[in-house]
Amino acid sequence: MAGGKGQRFWPLSTSDRPKQFLDLEKMGRSLLQSTFDRLLPLVKTSHNIYVATAARYVELVQEQLPQIPVSNILVEPESRDSAAAIAYASLVIHQQHPDAIMGVFSSDHSISHIDIFHKNLQSAIQMAQDTLGLVTIGILPTRPATGYGYIQATETIKEGYKVSKFVEKPNLTKAQSYLESGGYFWNAGMFIWSPKVILQELRSYAPELMKPLEKAFSENRVAEVFSSLKKISIDYAVMEHSQKVYMVPGHFEWDDIGDWVALERLLQKGHEAHNTIMGTHVGLETAGNIIYTGNPEDVIVTLGVENLVIVKQGNTVLLVHKERVQDIKKLLEDQRLSKLTIV
Repeated sequence: MAGGKGQRFWPLSTSDRPKQFLDLEKMGRSLLQSTFDRLLPLVKTSHNIYVATAARYVELVQEQLPQIPVSNILVEPESRDSAAAIAYASLVIHQQHPDAIMGVFSSDHSISHIDIFHKNLQSAIQMAQDTLGLVTIGILPTRPATGYGYIQATETIKEGYKVSKFVEKPNLTKAQSYLESGGYFWNAGMFIWSPKVILQELRSYAPELMKPLEKAFSENRVAEVFSSLKKISIDYAVMEHSQKVYMVPGHFEWDDIGDWVALERLLQKGHEAHNTIMGTHVGLETAGNIIYTGNPEDVIVTLGVENLVIVKQGNTVLLVHKERVQDIKKLLEDQRLSKLTIV
């Protein structure tokens, strides 16, 4: 899944080039390309990888992943959240590969220890085949994160668990209790299942989405109706209701790179009083900041500031407290910024 509006990493990411098309990991590959790279060994050929994206990003996908057939780029005329995207992809894959097991992955996550990632996915594939269920990957929490949903899983089944329930993003107190009590995992939004099974569950729990979509799919006019489909996530639509949900723990390192603060974990460049610096910086009595310059010739100079995100991208400068990065989306509602061209 490679949609997104480019808001959380503004002004580095924009609606014209959201974060999945950027090299945030400084590895010479965009997040989308890195996702492709780690999945290709499992599916053997690029013809078995599909990308669901917005119409405005099709050229970017083709530019960054020329190996993928154009017919494997599934175009969403308008974002309708993950349930519609997954339902559409499942219809396509079921039609072309009726006996396949399919996986659903976000294109903007960071994953390390790829060998372990592959091993965990193989376990999830086996569980999906054995149970004829919906399998998700859960990440064992390492901190009381309030920005992730959680999965409660206690009943052990083979190399995984039967899922008891999905829990919405908690407050800090609840997140701390989940961390201490055990049995809770971060919901990483990775799914493994048979297209036939997920389509059955979508028909049962989200008929208002599936009926118009399946009719349009059979008539080859998905583009005409997609924008009118119900906007709902796959968690709300199916995963929180289905009795066929299982989980395999992911023992690899994972981060959803949800906002600027994630770069502290991702790049681990703590130096100069634990500032995370990408670019040229001169500072005094400056600590706990995330400092980014898009142009190596730009210099950011600081004195006596703490816990800020400071970004210089082109002709635009962003300064925001680290505790307020989630509100950047609200900031971008300002019409003056919607008309801004970042060069």
